[in-house]
Amino acid sequence: MTFEDKALVSGGSKILVGSDVPSQSGVRRYFFVVMASIVAVMVFAGFAPSFYLRAAFQPRSNLSILLQIKGVVFSAWLVLFLVQPILIARGSHTLHRLLGWLAAAIAAAMVGFVAGATVEEMQRVPPFPPPPVALALNTFDTVVFAILVSSAVYLRKQAEWHKRLLLSATLILLGAPILRLLILLEGDVSHELLVIDMVLVDLFFLICFAFDLHTRRRIHPAYFCALALLLVDQVITLSVMAWPPWVSFANAIQRFVS
Repeated sequence: MTFEDKALVSGGSKILVGSDVPSQSGVRRYFFVVMASIVAVMVFAGFAPSFYLRAAFQPRSNLSILLQIKGVVFSAWLVLFLVQPILIARGSHTLHRLLGWLAAAIAAAMVGFVAGATVEEMQRVPPFPPPPVALALNTFDTVVFAILVSSAVYLRKQAEWHKRLLLSATLILLGAPILRLLILLEGDVSHELLVIDMVLVDLFFLICFAFDLHTRRRIHPAYFCALALLLVDQVITLSVMAWPPWVSFANAIQRFVS
């Protein structure tokens, strides 16, 4: 029994974090709730002009059925990602587990809708963004997201890994809304803007590192694994956009789907 365990037993109370991890700290108990809330706010801000508040920003522009469903599915993931840590903090473990399988199904659907949205982007005349850029931005982030969520499901009985892998997977989704906010400021997409976008996403992991150092005195390896995958993803994404074989491959797909 650790020092924290003894203190909790002697005090006669127990606070649940993740899956039965005791803590007396309100910061520790609700950290994942706060992070989920931050992600939700960032996504809403980034996609407000094109999805959530589209009627106000673009009243004469219609969104395809595919993109509408994609937006609803991604929003459902964010809602569940916020609800799940709240359920754990309140001790509702059974409902948390049931909703977890729903979240896994939604994650699988998200991967499929990203593929569909990429095809739709390539079918635009002219395609925007250009096929090599669209394929790179959508493909590698989605692969890493799928790896992290699948790993979290596999390690669902190891709460410390499970919740950090899911948080890391959701942080990767911030790339799209942050890029849209940067485009609103700069007016156009550039290589430099993409780099800034990626760096800003990476900086969110510093918050996770700081939380672990404050509460655990060490950073959990789940974050290192996730950040390593993300960095590889980002390097590959930036590298292949102008790589001739990738450009030819993306253009071939664009011709096939058009």
